[in-house]
Amino acid sequence: MACSSARWIIVLGIVGMLAGTAMAAAQPVPPVHRFDATPVQSDGMETGGVVRSVGPGDTLGINVFGQPELGAQVTIDADGQITVPFLGVLTVQGLSPTAVGQLIADGLRSKGYLRDPQVGVEVVRVRSRIASILGEVNRPGRYPIEGRLTLLELLAMAGGLKDGAADTAVILRGQDDGPARQRIELFVGNRQQPARELQDLALQAGDIVYVSQAPHFFIHGEVTRSGSYPVEPELDVMRALSIAGGMTDRASARRITVNRKAPDGTMTKLKVGLGDPILPGDVIFVDERIF
Repeated sequence: MACSSARWIIVLGIVGMLAGTAMAAAQPVPPVHRFDATPVQSDGMETGGVVRSVGPGDTLGINVFGQPELGAQVTIDADGQITVPFLGVLTVQGLSPTAVGQLIADGLRSKGYLRDPQVGVEVVRVRSRIASILGEVNRPGRYPIEGRLTLLELLAMAGGLKDGAADTAVILRGQDDGPARQRIELFVGNRQQPARELQDLALQAGDIVYVSQAPHFFIHGEVTRSGSYPVEPELDVMRALSIAGGMTDRASARRITVNRKAPDGTMTKLKVGLGDPILPGDVIFVDERIF
């Protein structure tokens, strides 16, 4: 009787093991996720506004899925090359991060280090695609071009225009000593409704944007606020007086003069009325009444 019970216990144990094995085999296998860099769209611009191509000075972070010892952070040298563990020197200039990852994966596979390597490449720091902005902006400097960067976006990154900035910005494009050096001038003065050209113009690597100081006129004498002020379109004497806070009680509207520089550099003193135009560099003097 004891032997018979033992046999049934053994049989039931074997059946339970077989049932558990069958249930485990029936469970779906979770998909293997590929660790890869950001895919490139058909127009060559990478999704998410990331870097389209790499170049000298860029720092890349290399990650090999499941093989942390093969990861590295490298900087592209002046020849457009990087040094990768186990692979040596690779030329990557002009490639997208995805293409760099594929190049490393192909090398690891062809040399027999890994059967199916999954390599991700991230641009940690951009130095090859830089645009510079100088002049009358709040934060002048050099800014990386990651994906597509417009002039309006660069102005925003630089903290916007200063109060004394000119209405136009000049973009210098091309090599300093090259024959194809371009000078592009765009109107940036309308800060309420930016021009379509300002919103659409995409900057290129090496572009230099310069925002000059607005031309000024000077006013002194019997006015409330003597000083220097930006020249507005169609500025006349009456408007200049208003900008300076108006005339004092001792001022005479009939004794206003303007010192203006002639093309040959000489100064000319002009007696003006309230409707006469004011030009950049003019010095307005408001004299007091005689009686």
